[in-house]
Amino acid sequence: MILLGKIEEARKKLTFAEYLLSQEKSEDFAVGAMKHILDAAKLALQALTQFTPEQVESKAMITQHFNKLHDASYKEFHRAYFKMLDSEYNSLQVSTNALKTVKDFVNQVEENRQIK
Repeated sequence: MILLGKIEEARKKLTFAEYLLSQEKSEDFAVGAMKHILDAAKLALQALTQFTPEQVESKAMITQHFNKLHDASYKEFHRAYFKMLDSEYNSLQVSTNALKTVKDFVNQVEENRQIK
């Protein structure tokens, strides 16, 4: 049940980010959208790893977890996640690309959990 809660929260964050990026002057909302996209990524990571919110921000813990994955189609997600965390430049294009990446990751986490 906790997994679905995290995934549903992540989807809501992504929906709001999509809304911001669909506005007429969406470039003005890119920074705000990126905050929601990062929040969604963190929620999905929590669902995947069962880490706390603080642990999800630990590069060492996330890297260690992803290095253990072998067959998962999202094995490389942590690299994109770290780039998003470290990025100070949030253009419309960067936010749009991040949205797609995180949306795919959220879907993969949900599908993987449903299979288990």
